[in-house]
Amino acid sequence: MIVRDWLVLAESALSGVESPKLEAQVLAAHALGMSRASLLAHQDAELPEFIDELLQRRANHEPLAYILGYREFSSRRFAVRPGVLIPRQETELLVETALRLAPQGGRVHEVGVGSGAVAITIALERPDLVVTGSDISPVAVSTARENAEALGASVEIREADGLHGLGVYDVIVCNPPYISLAERGALEAQVRDWEPPEALFSGPTGFEFYEMLAERAAAHLKPDGFIALELGIDQSEGVRALFNSHGWRFESLTNDLAGIPRVIAFQRGPS
Repeated sequence: MIVRDWLVLAESALSGVESPKLEAQVLAAHALGMSRASLLAHQDAELPEFIDELLQRRANHEPLAYILGYREFSSRRFAVRPGVLIPRQETELLVETALRLAPQGGRVHEVGVGSGAVAITIALERPDLVVTGSDISPVAVSTARENAEALGASVEIREADGLHGLGVYDVIVCNPPYISLAERGALEAQVRDWEPPEALFSGPTGFEFYEMLAERAAAHLKPDGFIALELGIDQSEGVRALFNSHGWRFESLTNDLAGIPRVIAFQRGPS
């Protein structure tokens, strides 16, 4: 089938996604190995048979990033696959905060590295830093290592559960699992049914991972070190109170483009 005819059918098949016309074009361009602009200029091109498999996967709410095999983050392409959290645009604020807080020649560690988007971007933007990352998921660790090599980033990535076995750093960054189990049903199917639950859900309250970090992360920071964390919706006050209760000093709170408090940072308090 030619592009022009397939796009009409695909847009209808994708009526359950947010941007059916755009995503149909992205799938067709991907199948032909060309840009969207080139696709729209060659609508009489014949599409390969496997395009219908891609369409069915997206119609079943499989994330577009998994189908394409990558997601753009900070103007770089990161490989992603099932079992690896897909990086979001708002997480770029976590990178910006870490870059601001990290001293010249400092050590930065990301807990829960996922695709490696955060740690790798920090390393590429600040070659003076020693950047490392860890994740409990072997799939995430291998994907992050793959991305580091592909992008030429010097980032050591290891398998670890939370803070277990980590060293001491100037800055710790983390986009933790912060969704409560009660909120699971309200998530989009492409998130709820496809992305790794260990990267999404922390437990009954949504604050469990923050609690662990508030209690234990200071032992892995230098005396004047910082921790920067991504937040879920309506979590900023609770996280701030939690860290204050463990002796941390509030450093900053950054809103995303929608005005939602998205990244919070604290400095290690007195020992």
